[in-house]
Amino acid sequence: MGAGPVRGGIGRFSELHKILATSSPELIRTSRGLPEVAESHPISAHTCMTTPCMPCMSLHIRACLPRIPQSPRHMQIHVYTRALMAYAFTLAGNEEKRQEMLDALQKLAMKEEDDTIHWERPEKQKKTLDLPYYHPRAPSAEIEMTSYVLLAYMAKEPSPSQEELLTATAIVKWLTNQQNPNGGFSSTQDTVVALQALCQYRTITYSKDGVDARVTLSSGDVALTKFHVDSTNSLLLQCKDLPSVPGDYMAEVTGCIFMQTSLKYNIQPPQEEAPFKLIVQTVPQNCTGPKAHQTFDIAFNISYTGQRMVSNMAIAQINMLSGYIPLKSTVKLRTEIATTQVLLYLEEVSGAGELGFSLTVELETPIQGLKPALVKVYDYYETGENGIPMGRDLERLTIKHETINTLKTIKFKLQVQI
Repeated sequence: MGAGPVRGGIGRFSELHKILATSSPELIRTSRGLPEVAESHPISAHTCMTTPCMPCMSLHIRACLPRIPQSPRHMQIHVYTRALMAYAFTLAGNEEKRQEMLDALQKLAMKEEDDTIHWERPEKQKKTLDLPYYHPRAPSAEIEMTSYVLLAYMAKEPSPSQEELLTATAIVKWLTNQQNPNGGFSSTQDTVVALQALCQYRTITYSKDGVDARVTLSSGDVALTKFHVDSTNSLLLQCKDLPSVPGDYMAEVTGCIFMQTSLKYNIQPPQEEAPFKLIVQTVPQNCTGPKAHQTFDIAFNISYTGQRMVSNMAIAQINMLSGYIPLKSTVKLRTEIATTQVLLYLEEVSGAGELGFSLTVELETPIQGLKPALVKVYDYYETGENGIPMGRDLERLTIKHETINTLKTIKFKLQVQI
C-alpha cells in the first residue's frame, strides 16, 4: 500500500494519501505517525505490526506528542481520531492523556445486550436488510477504531489493570463476531490492526493451564462430530460441514472455546441509492473479424453520487474474462494486477465530475462460451457502498449485476458445562 510516514517537521508527519473523509486529518496524521514510528516497520501507509522499538524511538515519540493536542478542533475530536490518540498516548507512556482519551471513548462506547463493547462513527447511517439468517458485520472503520481502543488497553505498561482486562474482553467478544470464516475482516487495513490487537490480548491473557475444551455437535439424537481443543492443537482450525440447512443443531460445550458458523449465498442487491455510478464499455464498442478479439481496451467512467463532496479511498475491481489477461503497461494508476483480476486504487472520487481511465486486455487462451465478468467500484472503508456498471451488456465484456457474498450465522442451542 505504500511506504511509512514521512516527517514533515519536528514531531509532524506529512500526509501520504487520503484517510477517512469525516475525521480530522491533522490529528490522525500525527497520532498515526506516532504508533508507526514506535513500531518501526509499516505494513501500509496507515498501520504497522509491533516490532521491538529502537533506542532512539522515544525521542521521536516525545517530539510527536506536542503536535497532537494543538489542533484548533481538539475539543471536537472525532471518535476515530480519539481511538488513535488513545493508542498513541499509551505507547508514549503518557498516562494522563491516555486516560483522558479512554474516559471520553467510554462515554461514546456502544454497549450491547450481549455484553460486548465497540465504537461507531456518529455520522454513519445504519442499514438493515431483511434476509434469512442475516448477521451483519461491521464496516471496516468500526473494526479498525475498535481495534485501536483494544490496543490502547493492551499496550499499557507494565500491564493492564483487572478492570481494563474486563473491558478488553468485551471488546474482543465483539471483534471476534466480525471475523469472516477465513479469520480476516472487511479489508486488509482493519484485518492488520484487529489481528494485532487480538494477538496482544491473547499474549496477556494466555494460560497453559486449563486449555482443554470439548464440543459435541448433534442434530436430534444423532451425534455429527466431536471437537477437542487443547494446548497441542489450539492453533489448528477444525471445521465440519452441516448436512442440511436450514436445520436444528445443538452444540454441547465443556470449557471455553470460540465457535463460528457461516452460511454463504448470493442475492441481487438494491441499487437505488448506490453512491457510485460506473459506466463500462469496450473500445471499440463493436468488433468484427477474429483478430479484433485479440486485443481491446476497457474504458471506465466513475463518479460519486453519495452524501459527501468526495468519497473515501475507493477501489475499482475488474475481473477478467476467461482467457484474457491485462497488459500491465497500460495501467497508469496504483494497482494490484493478477491474471484474473485488476484492482485500481483511487485516492478519492468526486461528485463534481467523472473520473475516466482505461486498460488494455489481450487474448491468451481462446475460450468458448464466455461467462459474464464482474466489474464494480466500492469504498475502501465501506465495502457496502458500491456501484455496478450502467448501460447495455457488451459482446466481449459481458457485465453482470454485482452479487453480495453474505456470511450468515446459524443460531445454535448451546449447553455449557463448567
